[in-house]
Amino acid sequence: MKSHRPYVIAEISANHSGNLETARQILFEIANAGVSAVKLQTFTADQMTVKSEKAKNFIPSSSGLWGGKQLWDLMKEAEMPLEWHKELFQLAASLDLDAFSTPYHPDAVDFLLSLGVKVLKISSFDVVNHPLLERISQSGVPVIMSTGMATIREIDEAVSILIDKVPNLILLKCTSSYPCSPSDANVRGIKTLKDRYQIEVGFSDHSIDEKAACLALALGATVFEKHVKLSNSSKTLDSEFSATPDSLNSYVKSLRQTEDILGSREIKPIDSERASLWERPSVIALRYIDVNEVFTENNIGIRRPGIGALPKFLPLLLGTRSKKRYIPGDGVIESFLDNVS
Repeated sequence: MKSHRPYVIAEISANHSGNLETARQILFEIANAGVSAVKLQTFTADQMTVKSEKAKNFIPSSSGLWGGKQLWDLMKEAEMPLEWHKELFQLAASLDLDAFSTPYHPDAVDFLLSLGVKVLKISSFDVVNHPLLERISQSGVPVIMSTGMATIREIDEAVSILIDKVPNLILLKCTSSYPCSPSDANVRGIKTLKDRYQIEVGFSDHSIDEKAACLALALGATVFEKHVKLSNSSKTLDSEFSATPDSLNSYVKSLRQTEDILGSREIKPIDSERASLWERPSVIALRYIDVNEVFTENNIGIRRPGIGALPKFLPLLLGTRSKKRYIPGDGVIESFLDNVS
């Protein structure tokens, strides 16, 4: 993975609309938006579910965007043909984008590894899919795992399968609702995950703007995942919570500006402050002072600018004798202070 901070992943998901040229065009657009990586989803409908007319195989009508759809039909509409993957990964590389995918079946893991992917993503839905996690733990590549819907115990179990086997594990705080309302983002959970597992944590973002992401960054998130569509006219399974190329560009800029604003935890004068150091107060000559004249409160005092000894040294100067001449406005600095901190 590239060392970009923050690291932004553009998720194509179902926004390819079953059209390879649309998928290709999305890659060109996201490269221009300045993201770090593109992510696909790797599955077939038959790997995800079983085609059935039973009522339990239909998504409840109250379940948001996809309510009322048969689960198999939904997956068939969303799946990306396996034969597209190699071409899209090669295109991503030519655009200087990292590229990887989310496998939803052990066979998909093998398929992606055969294409040389360097990272695997685990969806929130598969946090409890221990057989899949076990297979991914044997991949030898870094893993990113979303944590939507999961309890702490479920995340504990998933992390325990992966943490000592994969080269690197990153967790993403995620709310698995589409779109995610601001009141459901719960970005404070980022700190909970960081404190509990002592590993890198990011944010899988299903909200409709960048506010939650910027707050997530402030709380320590370093990796961000955002669904992206080709345009506002796109009508896909994911279009209602996906960013256009223009809004993705704004999203990336907002995150990187937030990163700049957060800055460093180190407390010291920064380059832009150095000019202001001159305006600090210091010990200044208030009138003409001859060599060997005693410093008193009548001839030296604390004034601006910062061209003399620091104000804390005034008591040490008072009562001593001047080693040189001073005129009003000179900074008073005596050599004996060189050894005083």
